[in-house]
Amino acid sequence: MHSLTPHRQAGFTLVEMAIVLLILTLLASGLTVGLSAHLARRAEAATDDALAEARDALLGYVVLKGYFPCPAKSATDGAEDRDGTSCRKYVGLLPWASLGIPGTDGWAHRLRYAVAVQYVRNIGLNSINEMANLSDGAIDIQTRNIDGTELFLTTVGGKTPVVILSHGANGLGATDQDGNLLAAPAGGDEIRNASGDGKLFYSRPLSENPAAPGGAFDDRMTWISPNLLAHRLISAGRLP
Repeated sequence: MHSLTPHRQAGFTLVEMAIVLLILTLLASGLTVGLSAHLARRAEAATDDALAEARDALLGYVVLKGYFPCPAKSATDGAEDRDGTSCRKYVGLLPWASLGIPGTDGWAHRLRYAVAVQYVRNIGLNSINEMANLSDGAIDIQTRNIDGTELFLTTVGGKTPVVILSHGANGLGATDQDGNLLAAPAGGDEIRNASGDGKLFYSRPLSENPAAPGGAFDDRMTWISPNLLAHRLISAGRLP
């Protein structure tokens, strides 16, 4: 005699399978977002380390040579592009080969570099007065306050000898290691940072809002002030 009790079939029903797939999708999405955020933070940290390394290498170079190097010859030739006591250009790519460092940011783009004309010749390493009386570097750095008003981070008129810049995660305006120029930036402040005159740069917090004052922005940068330069030269015994 057969039992009238229905047998439960083994395996998942379509509803159960749908629920399992939904859970797996949600888990995968969470892992993807978490991984992306982790990779972004790692690239940003690598970029900050590369900027600090470049700044230290430049300070070591000026202590050894008495002047700052010129920008690199090209994206594939990292030697400084010097012509005697002057440079063939004063804004371009960091001369990584002359400095003995990789010279790339966390996104494998070449670091941008600008140097003031006065600082590629002998800076006058034997006198504090010569350092103090040296002409302004003519490189200004600005930021923006919460309402977008521009504020100088350097003395008005420009006293910054050197700026080192990464074009950030979006890479707009950057050059890769093969010499390929990436798409041009659209935001006003990033456009200025990619400019060829090397006279004014912006350093401000990250913004993904293209309608913000100065536009979307993710550039990262550092610079060397005359005070930091004098301190390093004094510490090295090159100034009294």
